[in-house]
Amino acid sequence: MMELLALKEKVLELFGTDIEGLGASLKTACMTQDERTFDRFCELVEGDLSEDWMQKIYQYYLADRKEKMQDYTPKCLAQFLAMLAGDAEEIVDLCAGSGALIIQRWNQNRNQRFKAYELDGNVIPFLLFNLAIRNIEAQVNVGDVLQGEVAEIYAVRKGERYGKVTCIKPAL
Repeated sequence: MMELLALKEKVLELFGTDIEGLGASLKTACMTQDERTFDRFCELVEGDLSEDWMQKIYQYYLADRKEKMQDYTPKCLAQFLAMLAGDAEEIVDLCAGSGALIIQRWNQNRNQRFKAYELDGNVIPFLLFNLAIRNIEAQVNVGDVLQGEVAEIYAVRKGERYGKVTCIKPAL
């Protein structure tokens, strides 16, 4: 497994940005269906998409642990919850973050669809990238699930190799 600092440096080099610009670069890659970047990322992680590489970077370098009390689901818990989710046609993740639970469920069944909700718009590019790179079909709702407020909605549809991301409800 790649050390976190090395992973961060290689990802930043791949996207040609600093840590503050990584989210914008990820979103651009997703929205433009940048297959060359997707291919290069897959090479970087040696084809191992069973791991949430982006969660590691986001959690350590970008999460707001003080104000928002952000922390992310450990892999062992995500694996356990994924087993409990079963083989329903669609799995709903109410606090998706970068997609740890979705990735673990995808590891068990690559044909399920997902509906993800996430309040923090800063982590959305990481989630979209994780879905697109794995060709996971999903709807991503950006907003407060407890209040029933959705500011933006993205659709990720299966493509030939990578998911195709579109914004179906832009933010106002």
